[in-house]
Amino acid sequence: MTDSNTSIVRAFLAAAAAGDKLAMARLAAPDLVVIEAESLPYAGRHVGLDAFLALVARVFGAWLDTRVAVERFIAEGDHVVVVATLHGRSRDDNAALEMPIAEIWRVEGGTIREIRPFYFDTHRMLGLMGQQDPDGQGHRA
Repeated sequence: MTDSNTSIVRAFLAAAAAGDKLAMARLAAPDLVVIEAESLPYAGRHVGLDAFLALVARVFGAWLDTRVAVERFIAEGDHVVVVATLHGRSRDDNAALEMPIAEIWRVEGGTIREIRPFYFDTHRMLGLMGQQDPDGQGHRA
C-alpha cells in the first residue's frame, strides 16, 4: 500500500502544480485537513480542498518567488513523508529563504486525509515575514 500511497501524493502534488482542481478533488478526502504550526500567521486546521487552496495561496503569497523542491518520499503504512526545501524571498527586504521542510501526509482508502507540514526554523520564517517572535521559540506575538 505504501507504493500506491506515494503515487497518490505524487499525483496530488502534480495536479496542484498544474492547477488541476478536479484531479486534486479526486485524490483528496472531502474533509482533507492541513494542520499548520501555531507559531505561524496561517496557523491551525484548514479543512477541505478549498481551504487547502486558500492556505497554499496565503503561504506562497507571504513570499516572493516561492517554490518547494521535493527531494524524496518516505512511506510506511498510511503515511507518506515528503522531504523538501522551501525557497522564497522576503517581501520586506528581499532576503533569501531556503529552509528544509517535511510534510507528513496520511492516506486512507486511496484518498489524502491529512497533511502536517514541519518547517525547520519558524523563528527565521517569522523574522523574514516581519512578524514578532517575542520569546525566540517560534511563537508569534
